[in-house]
Amino acid sequence: MKRLTLLSIITATVALFSGCIENDIPLPTIQARFTAFEVAGATRAPKIDTKLQTVTVYVDEWTDPRSIKVDSVAYNEDEPVKSSIDFSKSINLSSPLDVTLSLYQDYKWSLRSEQTIERYFEVEGQVGDADIDYINHRVVTLVTAATDVSKVKIKRAKLGPSNLTTESPAITSLTDFTTEQKVDITYYGKTEHWTIYVVNSLSSIEMKSADAWTRVAWLEANGVAGADNGFKYRAKGTEEWIDLADEQITASASGSFKGCIKGLQPLTTYEYYAYCNDDTTEVGEMTTEAEVALPNGSFDDWHQEGKIWNPWIAGGTKFWDTGNKGATTVGDSNSYPTDDACPANPTGKAAYLQTKYIVIKLAAGNLYIGDYVRTEGTNGVLDMGRQWTTRPTKLRGWYKYLPQPMNIVSDELSHLNLKGKNDTCNIYMLLGDWDSPVEVRTNPRNRNLIDFNDPHIIAMAQLQSGDVVSEYKQFEIEFKYRSTQRKPKYLISVIAASKYGDYFTGGDGSLLVVDEFEFDYDY
Repeated sequence: MKRLTLLSIITATVALFSGCIENDIPLPTIQARFTAFEVAGATRAPKIDTKLQTVTVYVDEWTDPRSIKVDSVAYNEDEPVKSSIDFSKSINLSSPLDVTLSLYQDYKWSLRSEQTIERYFEVEGQVGDADIDYINHRVVTLVTAATDVSKVKIKRAKLGPSNLTTESPAITSLTDFTTEQKVDITYYGKTEHWTIYVVNSLSSIEMKSADAWTRVAWLEANGVAGADNGFKYRAKGTEEWIDLADEQITASASGSFKGCIKGLQPLTTYEYYAYCNDDTTEVGEMTTEAEVALPNGSFDDWHQEGKIWNPWIAGGTKFWDTGNKGATTVGDSNSYPTDDACPANPTGKAAYLQTKYIVIKLAAGNLYIGDYVRTEGTNGVLDMGRQWTTRPTKLRGWYKYLPQPMNIVSDELSHLNLKGKNDTCNIYMLLGDWDSPVEVRTNPRNRNLIDFNDPHIIAMAQLQSGDVVSEYKQFEIEFKYRSTQRKPKYLISVIAASKYGDYFTGGDGSLLVVDEFEFDYDY
């Protein structure tokens, strides 16, 4: 009798059960997504929303949305994504275009376009800017009480793309506005039916808005172009009115004008009015906001829990955070306090932020306003931002920077030819009207970073530099506001030793030291 060997037993067992084995191993669940989508005629970077699975491109008024040329498209890093659309050909984004991306399974995306068209309507005797409603295709223009609306002289008008629009009738041929006028505006294969009104105003001056910040206030009014337009103000309870200086007023060709009052006191009520020649508005009131300091802007407050350094006092209120929870998964904290403080507070602490290659991945030294939520693999999930309602005008601080050549570059950024170039530090602050903190994810498969084109952003201040700064240098950067009337709900800030740290790209050893950050509330 033959002896059964171990090999023959295993072979027989496999043969016995091979007919029963089902191929039930699941396919990898990796979301197919766009990482870049560049088109000809773009006015700014596209918005790629991985949650809604949409791509929105922003094009100028000379780009026909029916035939948009795609310059470049990129998908998940190192993944064989297939698209249902051939992007080597022009695409029609006059309405949302569905596209299927396939990677083990199918994912439905939607491509959209938004087009910015400059529109204006100006007539003689106009009071302020025309109200142009491009959604309902309506124009309302106010003129002085003395203007004869049956004999209106149009100075200039534009309701569609330059040199690509057909008007029927021609707008500048219209004169009698005793009733509304109808005009058909045709461009890019569509016709819009516009209605234009020219109406006598009861006054040559109209107050539009008054917005008081902490030490500055913004006033806006409609007057008559070329007239003596201006503002006067005073602290409530005082007698003398102050005439706002001409250099603090900007005016449009249509008669609207805006003024910036500087040097005000916080939590103080002021009175104001606008004038056009001898006509004046009623007196209004506004109260300035409080002056609020940036919490732990000195970076003096720290405590340590195991290997993790945290930028707040143990048991105290947390405002800033770091990526140390992610870095210490396989290494030590690379953002921590140092006694090397700036000249403004030499006995305090400063923040020492160093970019390091930690075992398997580059980690940029960083501070940010918000919370480190969790680590997914070797990637971080953060809640960016804290509640904030005041409107600072400038951010001041001190920094030192010792950049290293970028020796680790993500494949996603390889086309930028970054390898070997000096690293760049990045300091920015955003004020916005988000209703909650902004979730940031660094995992390339579902990455969600701060979008600087986010319409929720009201103001931004930013400093980027690749220069060697071996001794402390003081900086001052101004907040650039997109609106003087919108009020923020959240403040977001990132301070990073490597600009491309979210892509795990930078120079191993790049060092950023920051200290004594503070807000200014005046200009």
